[in-house]
Amino acid sequence: MEYTFDGVSVMPVDGYEADPAFAPGLVFFPGKLAMSADTGLALLDEQEKYSDFGVKLTLRVGPKEGTQAPYNIQVSVRGTVRMHLTQAQGQSEERRVRALVNGASLLYGAVREMVSTITSRSAHGPLLLPSLSFQDLANQQPDSLASAALPAAAPAKRKKAVARTKPKV
Repeated sequence: MEYTFDGVSVMPVDGYEADPAFAPGLVFFPGKLAMSADTGLALLDEQEKYSDFGVKLTLRVGPKEGTQAPYNIQVSVRGTVRMHLTQAQGQSEERRVRALVNGASLLYGAVREMVSTITSRSAHGPLLLPSLSFQDLANQQPDSLASAALPAAAPAKRKKAVARTKPKV
């Protein structure tokens, strides 16, 4: 999977005070977090033995009503995932479902890592988002995803690193 971040916002919440009932550490008690996610899926290329899909995930995290959380977070990431199932066996719908569920799961792992890295150097200390399952996306209809997915959902190919030369002394 190739992925790129479209936007990352991690803002410390002013006035946040850690709850002494929960030990400070990486994992924040998820019952106090309001989390929402939007996903998108676009078919980029379809061959007999594989299909390439663009997957997009936008995650928002903040405190639940009446509770505190250390950060307000919004992260948007997109990636390309290739699914290897044969077209001859009529598995195009299974390709789509697996691309969405697995793609969103892989992107969420990248988001967790990014948030952990940023918050480890932030005002209220490190935060590791709880693990999530995206299996319920398997039941979504393709039409409900089409508006959120754009053909541009594939990340741009990165340019090769430019060879650096040492200055002559």
